[in-house]
Amino acid sequence: MILPGRAHVGHILRYVGKPLIWLLAWDVVVTAFWYVIHPRLTAEFPALPLTLLGSAVAVYLSFRNTTAYARWWEARTLWGAMVNASRTLAREAGTMLPDRSVGATVAHRQIAYVHALRMHLRRQAPWDELTPRLPADEIERLRHVTNLPNAIHARTGVLIADARPDPILLASLARTLSDISNAQGGMERIKNTPLPQQYATYPAIFTHGFCILLPLGLVETLGLYTPLGSTMAGFLFLALLQIGNDMQNPFENLEDDVPLTTLTRGIEIDLRDSLNEAHGLKPVQPENGILW
Repeated sequence: MILPGRAHVGHILRYVGKPLIWLLAWDVVVTAFWYVIHPRLTAEFPALPLTLLGSAVAVYLSFRNTTAYARWWEARTLWGAMVNASRTLAREAGTMLPDRSVGATVAHRQIAYVHALRMHLRRQAPWDELTPRLPADEIERLRHVTNLPNAIHARTGVLIADARPDPILLASLARTLSDISNAQGGMERIKNTPLPQQYATYPAIFTHGFCILLPLGLVETLGLYTPLGSTMAGFLFLALLQIGNDMQNPFENLEDDVPLTTLTRGIEIDLRDSLNEAHGLKPVQPENGILW
């Protein structure tokens, strides 16, 4: 996640640099054509309704970006729920289970669970994170499981049930476990359900098509300034296109994603603090203005 206030000209230009260079080159070609070849033609260049076309493309991009941001914000909201549910589970298990050692085990398993969930959503191998946090026999069983975080979570539920807590406490813990499962299900829904193909393909086609037509409609008015004007206007549309592309998949481990590493580290610190452990962990710090 890019932190506010860190944008600068270099970053902005790199954001859409390649398509912007192609657009500038196209603008120069159109301008050269207008001054070198156009005077020899008998037919006039047709006027293009750029205002109408640009408004339509902008509305389409804005609608797509709103949908993409809704996915990003829902992902962040679900992780906020995961943070709260993790704290609640550790507190309930640590203070209300008859055997306090089971409560500590539940807290440690929840730490392993959120790290496994982070790696699961990012499609990364989780073994370096899980091996020091779970028993060796369970690690071996998990190597044959498709959904690792779900398997870890299910085993935690079994441990809580085997501790034979009071029925009222068991119901409360079951609700907390359900909240965790529901949050994971929401995250997996976002991860496994991409935006419809119309939102993925059509915005790129419309935006690039508009950028191609842009200098053709501006050259008669702007003349030699066409590359400057067309490139600046095209940058706005290309940036809108790229923003939607970056926001629509919030679990890809890219700089615009939900900062899963930061969130899981925060959960681990909170839970270890609740156990009064000397862990030495620090919150994740930004790298070049980015939280991962």
